[in-house]
Amino acid sequence: MSDRRTKDQDADEPSPYAVGHRKPPLHTQFQKGQSGNPRGGSRAQSARRARALALEEAYRLVTVREGNKVMRLPAIQAMMRNQLALAVKGNGPAQRAMLAAIDAMEKELADEIAAEEQAVAERGPINYLDGARRIAFLFREAYKEMGKPMPDNLHGQITGLLAAETPKTESDAGDE
Repeated sequence: MSDRRTKDQDADEPSPYAVGHRKPPLHTQFQKGQSGNPRGGSRAQSARRARALALEEAYRLVTVREGNKVMRLPAIQAMMRNQLALAVKGNGPAQRAMLAAIDAMEKELADEIAAEEQAVAERGPINYLDGARRIAFLFREAYKEMGKPMPDNLHGQITGLLAAETPKTESDAGDE
C-alpha cells in the first residue's frame, strides 16, 4: 500500500490517508447518509420486470401457417407445436425435452390429485345431522329458484329432522 496524501475538499492541506485495496480515495467515497445505489432499483425489481416481460412475450399472439390454414396462437403454444413436430420427426433432443416436460406435468397433476384426496380423507364422513341440514338447504334453494313456496308437509318433515335429538353414531363421536 502506498501512503498517498489526498486533498480533503474542505481543507487546504492534504491529510494522511492510505489509499489501496478496499480503501478508495476520499473524494470518490459515498457521502454520509447516501447509499450505493441512490437512483437505481433493487435486483429483485429487475428480476420481476424480466419475468413479467418474458410472460408477456410468451403469450403474445403470433401468426402461424399450418398447411393452408393461417392462425394466430400464443407464442408459447406455437413453440410447443414446433417442438412436438420435431420430436415426432425423430429429433432426439426434442423427444427427450417433450418427454421430460410431459412427465413433469403428469407428476404435478398426480400431486394435486393426491393432495385433494388427502384433504377429503382428513375431513372424514359427515354425520347424518349435517347431511339433513345440507339437504334442507338444497330443498329451500330449489323451491326459491322455482319461485314456489316450500310445501308445508315437506318443511315440517325437514324441520322435525333437524330439531330432533338423534342418537350419536360412531362417526359423531369424533365431532365432540
